[in-house]
Amino acid sequence: MPEIPIACTLPPDAYRARTDELGALARPALRTREPTASGERLVFTDAPGVERRLRDVIAAESRCCPFLRMELTRTPRGLVLEIAGAEDARPVIAQLFASAS
Repeated sequence: MPEIPIACTLPPDAYRARTDELGALARPALRTREPTASGERLVFTDAPGVERRLRDVIAAESRCCPFLRMELTRTPRGLVLEIAGAEDARPVIAQLFASAS
């Protein structure tokens, strides 16, 4: 099976717009962010509209960054987004939702 390149396929303007979109979602809703063995675990507030927006993000990211694996689950802690990828993908994973800080 051919290896998927570790590179986002969005053009620069679309990448900036996506980064802004992720930050706008994360600023009010991202509660915690922690490293995992294969990426990061982000916990979001389970507030109205957040799950739908996160699912939209997962769908969009799967098109431009197919080297990432994203899974969203609802837990007592909130909405948990697991983002995983190869070791080379760690810098990309770290940039997702980074503008929330």
